[in-house]
Amino acid sequence: MAEKRTYHSRASRACRGLKLPVVRRAHLVPYEKFLRKIGAPVDRYLERAKLPIRDEPTTEYMSNRGYFEFVGIAAREQGILDLGFQACMRSGRSRLNPELRARIERSPTLYQALRELTSLIRGDASHIRMGLSEEPDRVLFWQRSAPEAGPIGWEISEQAVVGIAVDTVRLFAGARWSPRTVHCRSPFVPREGREHMPGTRMYGGGQALTIPIPRRLLHLPPIYEPGRPGRPGDSPGYPEDLTTCLREVLKGYLRGGKADLEFAAGLVGTTPRTLQRHLRESGAKFARILEEARYQVAAELLADPGTQIIDVAYAAGYSDPSNFSRAFRRMAGVSPTNYRTSLSGAK
Repeated sequence: MAEKRTYHSRASRACRGLKLPVVRRAHLVPYEKFLRKIGAPVDRYLERAKLPIRDEPTTEYMSNRGYFEFVGIAAREQGILDLGFQACMRSGRSRLNPELRARIERSPTLYQALRELTSLIRGDASHIRMGLSEEPDRVLFWQRSAPEAGPIGWEISEQAVVGIAVDTVRLFAGARWSPRTVHCRSPFVPREGREHMPGTRMYGGGQALTIPIPRRLLHLPPIYEPGRPGRPGDSPGYPEDLTTCLREVLKGYLRGGKADLEFAAGLVGTTPRTLQRHLRESGAKFARILEEARYQVAAELLADPGTQIIDVAYAAGYSDPSNFSRAFRRMAGVSPTNYRTSLSGAK
């Protein structure tokens, strides 16, 4: 019995050291659609990569190694080394899980959307590491992933990440925005990128994928497109989702200092615990909603050059102007003073 216990304890320790990297099935869908369109034997590629041969549900996870293997096989056999761009550039953030996509699209600023993307992407693909490096006039979006299952697979996957990042920025900066440069880890620089990002210079052989984003864009709100389901402008009525309604209502109570969780629950007609549960089910938190309401009030007031910044801080519900400045920068990526300067420079 002692020997048996020893064996199991060793096996348990070995299992604890094992990892199974995964990626959501939705990330494979653009490749499948593109490859089927050109007549490639998609099911055969899936079988060789040991991946399930089915389209739904796309929220399921699959083996990370199988994902790399599939795109690598397809790229080699079809002779399409820029498969990531050709298949995934247009799909952008639509490949992300619905909760992450909603949090990006509901973000009040581009900076906050990028923070959501970089902090939550591992829920979609465990191999991806993303972040933002702060520089004086820009932030540097970066992504790293460990090469697995052959070099071509992760090179193609890296191209697909460019599509997610650029699409996120375009939600705020407009559909024609393109970065000035893109540095890739892959030594191969795809031609297809020039079609989707005119004017962008692409470089290969870097230590990470990097995309510079000018700081002057970080405070931009999302551009609402007519016809997008559930977005402002689709109908003349009021917003129906709880998070948007609550944020809009709280803006009128900030100066009086009443906008806490208990007060908000009273407005809704429920208890704080029940309100928190409903918000959590929709992927939101009260603290985040309150911070967004404060930011929106402050941004509106800063547009008036005659309003003192200290008065803006009090109107947004802050008793300490330094706390206000830190909170504003977390949302906009710039200080209140620089934000106001950017507004005057845009006129």
